[in-house]
Amino acid sequence: MTAWNDLVSTVLLGTRRRTLDPAGLPPGVREIAHQRTEPADQALVAAAAYTGYRRAGQRPLAGLEPEPAAAADTRPLLPAGARARLVHLLSANRPELVEEWLAAVADKGFRVPAERLPALADAARTRVSLREPLATVAGPAGAWLGERNPDWAFLVAADDDTSDDAWQFGTAARRQAWLERVLVADPARAREALAAAWGSEPADVRATFLSLLGEHLTDEDEPFVEAALGDRAAGVREIALRLIGRYPESASGARMIERLRSCVTVRSRALRADVLVFTPPEPDDSLPRDGIRVPAGPGHGTALLRALIAATPLRFWAEYGTPGELAGMLVEGPPLNAVRESWAVAALRQRNEHWAQALVEAEPGGRSTAALIGVLSPDHQAATVAKLTRGLPVEALTRLILDLPQPWPAALGTVLLDWVAGQRDHRLVAHAAALIAKAVPVPCLGHPLAEIPLPGEAAPWRRAVAETLSFRREMHKELA
Repeated sequence: MTAWNDLVSTVLLGTRRRTLDPAGLPPGVREIAHQRTEPADQALVAAAAYTGYRRAGQRPLAGLEPEPAAAADTRPLLPAGARARLVHLLSANRPELVEEWLAAVADKGFRVPAERLPALADAARTRVSLREPLATVAGPAGAWLGERNPDWAFLVAADDDTSDDAWQFGTAARRQAWLERVLVADPARAREALAAAWGSEPADVRATFLSLLGEHLTDEDEPFVEAALGDRAAGVREIALRLIGRYPESASGARMIERLRSCVTVRSRALRADVLVFTPPEPDDSLPRDGIRVPAGPGHGTALLRALIAATPLRFWAEYGTPGELAGMLVEGPPLNAVRESWAVAALRQRNEHWAQALVEAEPGGRSTAALIGVLSPDHQAATVAKLTRGLPVEALTRLILDLPQPWPAALGTVLLDWVAGQRDHRLVAHAAALIAKAVPVPCLGHPLAEIPLPGEAAPWRRAVAETLSFRREMHKELA
């Protein structure tokens, strides 16, 4: 038994049951223990001295080389006002404003004081959206920290490394950063590396890499995307279905048109609108190759028909009418809302503005309305939402605002702020207004709502909206 274990046992059992033998203690502790004659006092004093000995009485390690310093960062340091703002942001627990602040700092090309990087890195551990802008802002100092703390490994992505080692042996974040950079700097090399590694990557990594490729899609990528339609992972297939929609003349699209053609007919009625008649498709073993996998069971035919409509190029419907005419037609077979939802999926995948506008007008309160508005041009987004603010009940409009894709164009932000300014106090309006104040773009921050009312002059939620707008306005002025 070691001297420490012997001492612990003596203290726990008591000196009446066990006697301490000071001879086994380290010399310095033994000398202190011999100064006491009472057995219990001697044991407790020895335990206290030995505890300090164990904590601080170790010899320093020798022969260690100091860590190399981080590479120099030549970017200008943040202005004093912005440095003070960062301290306030970190203590105020406003992660959405930290994200905006980091993006603005990155855009201006400033560097953050190195002593603030650990706190920012800890915040980014639990909020993934902070990682990319922080990695950019942190620069070489961030990459240095990320190499030494596994919890901050995402900061290594800021290192501008295009070597093969980064792709072959790097962390997930570093490999993703490599692919993003090389898709721009050397597209052929990036695509060759992706194709070679594709079959051995996990499903979530394949989905991430395919999304990155989608940001740099070219005509040469069509075969790769079409092959991904048959991927074993549902997440990868969904991304591939979205990307293949950018190829209106793809082989997959042509096969979808032929399959759907036998499922759609038009029945004319005298003096009344025509009806679209849908029939379930025949079984087709080749459908999984095109990303269509519908489990067998009740409703299989309708589910398969909906998947076909969503995956078929929207040019197929030109022979039946315009998007506005088709969105307003009656249907027979599946429910009308099911057909409209499938058209909405197709419009979102193919980024078709005409269909998106027609479907929003046909069903303003539909589940896909917010996403479809995101397909429209900035001016059309603002005009469409302005019209909806006059027609939808506050419950439906609030839900729509919360779901609107971001970032918003300035014209849309102004429409939403004007709507807030004209509303009475309402719980749902307050909820939507809080999001609007945080999400409107910088050009909207001078809106009259940013003037903070005196206490008691307005409801607390209105004051909170004004404070958020004013805070953001000052935040961007400090970085100007």
